[in-house]
Amino acid sequence: MDAIAKEFNRLEKNGSFDKYIDDVDELIELLQKTRNTIDAVPQSRREQLAILKSGCTSWTNKMAESQKDIYGALSKYAKALDKKFKVDIEAAYNPNAFPQSGDALLDRAIAMHLIRDGQFQVADKLIQEANLDIPEALEQEFMDLYRILESLKQKDLRPAIEWAASKRDRLAQSGSNLEFNLHSLQFVHLFTYPNGTGTRLALEYARDNFAVFGDRYLSDISKLMCAFLFQSNLQASPYASTFLSPSAWGDVAHSFTKEFCSLLGLSPDSPLYLAALAGAIALPTLLKVGSIMREKQTEWSSENELPVEIPLPPSFQFHAIFVCPVSKEQTTDENPPMMMPCGHIVAKDSLGRMSKGNPNQRFKCPYCPNESIPNQAIRVYF
Repeated sequence: MDAIAKEFNRLEKNGSFDKYIDDVDELIELLQKTRNTIDAVPQSRREQLAILKSGCTSWTNKMAESQKDIYGALSKYAKALDKKFKVDIEAAYNPNAFPQSGDALLDRAIAMHLIRDGQFQVADKLIQEANLDIPEALEQEFMDLYRILESLKQKDLRPAIEWAASKRDRLAQSGSNLEFNLHSLQFVHLFTYPNGTGTRLALEYARDNFAVFGDRYLSDISKLMCAFLFQSNLQASPYASTFLSPSAWGDVAHSFTKEFCSLLGLSPDSPLYLAALAGAIALPTLLKVGSIMREKQTEWSSENELPVEIPLPPSFQFHAIFVCPVSKEQTTDENPPMMMPCGHIVAKDSLGRMSKGNPNQRFKCPYCPNESIPNQAIRVYF
């Protein structure tokens, strides 16, 4: 990677257009001067346009010459990448492995990603041109999210606290600690005010806002209150990690985004981002598989699944996985887990084999003495 790093550093050094801003301003000034002169003296139109043409030609030649460093560095960087990564990505792609759902879903995924990323104008244009059905109310929700996140960047917790208070019942149903965490951070923020005024403000804030959380968070509130005993030397106290945490505001912003999306029925991260990242992780393995298949002159024949296991980080595992204890195979939508009256679970195909394909055939559970018939089994959802 040394060659790539070398060319990247060269591109970073020579690849900025900032030094050409003065030249662009010079051209704009020339254009404005020509227009003002023609407006003032219309008879000089031909002469001024000749001067302008000469000036523009000179400016263009100057810019083309001066930008050679940029394009040269960019070309060398591209060549270094191509030389290092001689990979045919198409070898990892099998268009027949998964059913094609058309461009509409992809357009929608891109539009949703833009909305979640706060690029509302671009998203609106895509929604309009692709004729997508995305509710305006959903876009407004994310506008509110970014307004609140911007307030958090300014260390203003009031909009976030107001939103959490308005959603208190729904947050409580999901077991969320968001509202209390926001109040806790506001307490910490006030407590660390300079000039000795913070402790008084924090105490008043605790009296006004912590009472409603007493039943559920009494232990946490007690720890916050005990910090008053160490106010003169928080750094050496047991509460230093709570009151002097450099990541506290970033953590609460991430937590707020997660809970906000959860109430909308959405994942905290954009599905398009996760799909692209998972694909990038899987790409080396799939390229290797494609290379082996070409050597052995075989084809990727499996449908709706990959030919090999792709190890993904735990954060990419969103669904529980059930492996049938009889067939030792992972269940799928076509072969779902089925629970018998005795409470034991097997795959649907295993259920069929044990009953010999007869839905009314009585059979013995492989894990207990109870008997069942396939029609008594119910599907299990994880």
